[in-house]
Amino acid sequence: MPKSEKIRVMISSRCKTQIPFNGKPALLSEVRKQIKKDIETLTLWPGQNPLCDCWINEDSAGSPLNETWWERCMSEARRADVVIVLYNGESGGSIKKEPMGICHAELEAVLATQSKKVRGIRLPLAPLPKDPLQRKCDQAFRDYVENLQIFGSEAKNGAEVLERVRQEVRAALVELVQSAAVTPDLAKSNTGQALEWHRMSYGQRENAMRAGLYDVLKDVEGTIPGNLKPKDEEWMTAWLEIGGKKILAALHAVPAALSQSAAREKVGQPFLLDYTLHGDLTEGDGGPIHIVASYKGVTESQALKMLGFPDATVIPGRFGLHVADSVQKIQIVLLKNCQSPTVTRHALTAWLEWLQRSSEDKLVAARAIARKRIINAVAKENYV
Repeated sequence: MPKSEKIRVMISSRCKTQIPFNGKPALLSEVRKQIKKDIETLTLWPGQNPLCDCWINEDSAGSPLNETWWERCMSEARRADVVIVLYNGESGGSIKKEPMGICHAELEAVLATQSKKVRGIRLPLAPLPKDPLQRKCDQAFRDYVENLQIFGSEAKNGAEVLERVRQEVRAALVELVQSAAVTPDLAKSNTGQALEWHRMSYGQRENAMRAGLYDVLKDVEGTIPGNLKPKDEEWMTAWLEIGGKKILAALHAVPAALSQSAAREKVGQPFLLDYTLHGDLTEGDGGPIHIVASYKGVTESQALKMLGFPDATVIPGRFGLHVADSVQKIQIVLLKNCQSPTVTRHALTAWLEWLQRSSEDKLVAARAIARKRIINAVAKENYV
């Protein structure tokens, strides 16, 4: 059952900012109220009940006594199905003089739950305030948004804002429905190709999972085949374009749960043999990055156990986990629940999308380039 009979839309922005509207200066709050009215009259067919609820803090109902206005805004941001961000560089008020405005916090909270539900509209940039704390909050918000690179449409007045919101709400609903239609249902993995993978032995499934990874990557622009027919002592590899650099990816698969030692040993700690790839690395900028398809779920403790030490960056996502060691520059991507070609494609595509959306691709490329230098030094010692 859906969590609500209506689609929940939230408008995130400053309220007291001035913007031209109906031929005169007006507060953005006036435009927000018109947006709410437009959204809440939206129906699929004439005569039906409205399709959406729209939350703005100007006319929201009261909150429990133990809930602050900040907590209420954050709760609404997480609960919303679609969040429209009207961005003009102002981060909004902070609580207890903390150096983060509410608009900044709302955007971070939403992106942490589901990035696809966020739609941004860029307004004319407001001047930085004179108040030191608010200036610090606004500058932090601007730096954060610029790194995200998620705001495409622009609006210079209230009428344009209304039109852009209509476009963004429509686009968001179409994208969310289409995304839900192709998202694998892991509870229904007993038919089709998923059933075929269930029937396979560990060795057969491992090969099928690695081939599934490459089938996805070969459709990605910039991918160049590496070693596609691995022998027992060789890895399956492919060159990827990440952050504008040519990076070698080594493809692995754990054909059962990571908690099962027989399946886990199929991968082990693959970075320990990175030096054997030093000859291949001469053809590109860096690497390798180890992409591991896991047949079941993955946890942070399992990732750190594979790495061998706890002092590492572990970033969770819809795809699974991205693990990075800041000292040795080891990078492992653990893709979760890869129980069929479709689910594998979904997980790997989600990782590639996250790299670009978060701008992590530049850092991944930089670590991979450094890893190549380390491998060359190790190989030199081992092949003297």
